[in-house]
Amino acid sequence: MANHVTSFITFENLSDGAKDFLENMNEETLLQELYSDHDNSYDWYIDNVGAKWLTFDDIDSTNISCTSAWSPPVQFYDKLHEKLVELNSPDAILWTTYEDEMPNFIGVYGLIKNCCHEEEMYEVDFEDCLGVTAYDEVTEEFNDGVDGRPDFWESIRDWNQIAYNEFKESF
Repeated sequence: MANHVTSFITFENLSDGAKDFLENMNEETLLQELYSDHDNSYDWYIDNVGAKWLTFDDIDSTNISCTSAWSPPVQFYDKLHEKLVELNSPDAILWTTYEDEMPNFIGVYGLIKNCCHEEEMYEVDFEDCLGVTAYDEVTEEFNDGVDGRPDFWESIRDWNQIAYNEFKESF
């Protein structure tokens, strides 16, 4: 079974037209609106979306949550940002955090005008970069902040916030 990658995409500086576009989208229509040649084949998804498949959990004018297989759908992020800019949002900001379900990797991806910010961290780097691993090495329990264990997800949120601040300072 492929690892699921969850992405949470947020938006800033959208025009009313871009907000309306997002509000009127759903799982069945979003890819069709973005890609005139959309089809459900494996090759099409790999070539155009950047993942084996992509499903949407929630779509509205402030955020999208979605799940993909094996990798973050970076080409989808790019295409979506391009569409939002075309809808009279030249300063549109797209910011994405994503994580693999294991978690084998986590990352962030941000777009504004001609600026792209991408950072990814793999499991082997969690302890060095975050000061915590996903699982306790002795008990093999997930580090969820319970029973005195560190909170892995809190460390991820902190890392994501630092990356977002660096992204915002870059433009």
